[in-house]
Amino acid sequence: MTTPSNKFKIGIFAANCSGGNSATNVPERWQATWDGNLQIAQMADAAGLEFMLPLGRWGGYGGVTDHNGVSFETLTWAAGLLGQTQRIMAFATVHVALINPVAAAKMMTTVDHIGGGRFGLNIVCGWNRDEFDMFGVALAEHTGRYEIGQEWIDIVKRIWTEDEAFDWDGQTFHLKGVYGNPKPVQRPHPVIMNAGASGDGLDFAVRNADYLFTSFTTPQHSAENIARLKGDAAKHGRDVGIFTTTHVVCRPSAKEAEDYYQYYAVDNADAGAVETMYVGRGWRDNPKLTPEVKAQMWRRLAAANGGYLIKGDPDQVVEQMRQLSEAGLTGIAMGLVNTPSTSPISATRCCRASNASDCVPRFARRVI
Repeated sequence: MTTPSNKFKIGIFAANCSGGNSATNVPERWQATWDGNLQIAQMADAAGLEFMLPLGRWGGYGGVTDHNGVSFETLTWAAGLLGQTQRIMAFATVHVALINPVAAAKMMTTVDHIGGGRFGLNIVCGWNRDEFDMFGVALAEHTGRYEIGQEWIDIVKRIWTEDEAFDWDGQTFHLKGVYGNPKPVQRPHPVIMNAGASGDGLDFAVRNADYLFTSFTTPQHSAENIARLKGDAAKHGRDVGIFTTTHVVCRPSAKEAEDYYQYYAVDNADAGAVETMYVGRGWRDNPKLTPEVKAQMWRRLAAANGGYLIKGDPDQVVEQMRQLSEAGLTGIAMGLVNTPSTSPISATRCCRASNASDCVPRFARRVI
């Protein structure tokens, strides 16, 4: 990623979708206009943040707000942002079953050239069944998704790296005389992210991705997950970076942060949208989950799309980020309820520990 001197990478998550990663009814929630996306990308770029990471959505989650119901397609979104920024990376979140790999390889190469080598691929092998239904594409069973994904990424990588035309006769794709020019600016290919968590998904991730996503409940739990993921990657002779998704609630005082969390994520949660996500991810009917854990997951969906919640005053927010860095995370994809022009991203300064080489933005003004 860009700005390699920063040990701990920070990016903006889900700005391409209405509501971002918080399912809330509050009137100031993120609206996902193009002007807003461009503004926050340029602010993050100027502040030295590393990346913009979008959600790949084709429909909304319903509820009062139809959470994520407004969304920008991520390849063209990334191209637009990269054309008007200087240093920051922009990822596209691509569902492999919905786009032909030959077309995808060419499109992603084009975006990488627009950004001068600042494009990243977030590869997704499954997701929401109702969105696949919009395309008339069957959502494969869990194992089959990753078999399709492996063929897809193998084809794309060959197009990106090989000069000679090739044929492909696999279980899913049957292609003749495949090649592509120009090649991506990044060599051997653009950065790849994936969020495979266990089983076939994790195996796919550690074999193919440069950066993996993990979820956790505490920094200690994060350290345990990181050790497991790095161990799995090492079995394939690979070293991968580990990211997680977060949601940040930063206020001048800890009490104000706690009060705002209560306001947006509890008192004004979009219950209909949260319930759609909760059921769709199989949590409501999971017999392995206790009622307490289910309640916690429901709250996390409302607050942060299931991600890790960081809240407090500016110093507390920075300290929590530092704890995640020390646990071994490479970085975070950060969601916010909103990202107005008064965001501290436009006025960040580094906060360094005497015994650490990482540098994270210090939140100096109010974040909504």
